[in-house]
Amino acid sequence: MDLLPEGVTEIELAPNYPALQINTPACSATLALHGAHLTHWQPKHTPHPVLYTSPTAIYKEGKAIRGGIPLCWPWFNAHPTAPDQHPSHGVARNRFWKLESATQINENLEVILTLPATPTIREHVPFDYDLRARFTLGHTLTLSLETTNLSPQPIPVGGALHTYFAISNTSNIHLTGLQNTPYLDTTTTPESDLTQPEEQLAISSEVDRIYYGTSNPVIITDPAWKREINVSKESSLTTVIWNPWTEKAAALADLPDEAYHDFVCIEACNARHDTRILLPNQTHTLATTISLS
Repeated sequence: MDLLPEGVTEIELAPNYPALQINTPACSATLALHGAHLTHWQPKHTPHPVLYTSPTAIYKEGKAIRGGIPLCWPWFNAHPTAPDQHPSHGVARNRFWKLESATQINENLEVILTLPATPTIREHVPFDYDLRARFTLGHTLTLSLETTNLSPQPIPVGGALHTYFAISNTSNIHLTGLQNTPYLDTTTTPESDLTQPEEQLAISSEVDRIYYGTSNPVIITDPAWKREINVSKESSLTTVIWNPWTEKAAALADLPDEAYHDFVCIEACNARHDTRILLPNQTHTLATTISLS
């Protein structure tokens, strides 16, 4: 890597698995080059990390890290036309990215990574693109996933910023910002189209909801840790709320059985009908900003 700013060092989370360790006056963070995956972010004024990463996460090329902020691209969940031939949630979270720059801008550190179009990626992404993840790390966090269509044809681009938020316990928290919003409940068979009537959403069982037509921020209120986490977004009209609860958590080898109490996922998405069509040379930027109060 080129010369890094003060407070940024290169480490390995596993052999041949590089990451950036970040320690600035504003925050600490860890950013793995595999998946452009932020596994830790903690402003200096809070005693608890904001992101949850599993203590049994697997650091291996081709395997997504359990926790932090996986980048799902260029589709969300199963591939829309050939799910048996392509990885779930796309290829961005499963491959090594390249560091383009790391720059201190006032109190914030800006890090930009790009995803090279390797032969492995081209097996699943049949179009030319420029993809970069831009992290602005400080007292707040902004993550932007920027896709530019370099092909001569229109291309579909979906995805998600699949953020795992650290919480004191699922029994202590509630979420606001989604009252009266329609959603698809994917825990049922068949999936159910519903609307959330309540102002506050509590997590007391498995939750896997795709909320439609919403650009609203979502707030996690966590009285036990005396904080609120504000999760806003840009260029997204779908929000996913996810917690695997008991049975699905136990089935995940890279997650402790009881860890479902320790996190909730709030995802800024371009999911299903919110998939964007990019014309040649057009850029789409999916972004989220996370702040504490």
